[in-house]
Amino acid sequence: MPTMTRTILVIEDDAAIRQGVVDALGFEGYHTFEAADGEAGLRDALQLDADLVLLDLALPKLDGLSILKEVRRTRPTL
Repeated sequence: MPTMTRTILVIEDDAAIRQGVVDALGFEGYHTFEAADGEAGLRDALQLDADLVLLDLALPKLDGLSILKEVRRTRPTL
């Protein structure tokens, strides 16, 4: 049986929340990437080979809804 890639990008500006989510996902066997602001999050969402993005809506530099709009436009299956 082929193994599925299980990679999640966590975009969250609160470091404690981000670390808690990343730790919990890692404990469950997921590979994670992290971004602490909207600009880095958008860049990573468009460039990394993630299967899922966990996205905070209130972010510095670029809000989550703007990220979501751009990701849906350029990577509609993400």
